[in-house]
Amino acid sequence: MKRSSVYQYILTFGILILFWYILSGYLEFFYIGAGVICCGIVTLISGDLVFRSDVSISRSARVFTRFVLYIPKLLVAILHANLDVAYRVLHPKMPIDPGIVTVDTSFQNDVLRTSFANAVTLTPGTVTVDVIDGRFIVHALVREAGEEDLLKERSIERDLARIFGEGGQPPSDETGDL
Repeated sequence: MKRSSVYQYILTFGILILFWYILSGYLEFFYIGAGVICCGIVTLISGDLVFRSDVSISRSARVFTRFVLYIPKLLVAILHANLDVAYRVLHPKMPIDPGIVTVDTSFQNDVLRTSFANAVTLTPGTVTVDVIDGRFIVHALVREAGEEDLLKERSIERDLARIFGEGGQPPSDETGDL
């Protein structure tokens, strides 16, 4: 094990144990022991996922900080989408027009792809159905609104690309039916 990887595992363990204690709220011997054991096992199994050896710890910390700062913006988008879905479902005419939207991105990073798919799925009215390389197949409750958000505005895509430092312009606007 290289010296830098030892520090990465120690830092990963520290983050996990801190998160464990924040969520559990108990400082009794049993919970402290269980936390150390569980966090140790998770660190050994997947410690290299948090801090990859090809990325510096400072860069990972910057990405993490930007991601945490993005969460309030995502929560506002989720709230707005919830209200929109509630309006459409409760409206007497139910203005719903479901469809499939294909979103092509230039994302290479698996964590970025997963974050994008989850952000789309967390936003009510859209569900990521499949991901093939940088192509996301999304079911939208209202196809036109999904196309507007995912293909024209591309705010989620732009924000996550900035957070993860993956530049480049998104591919041209394309929609496709499956």
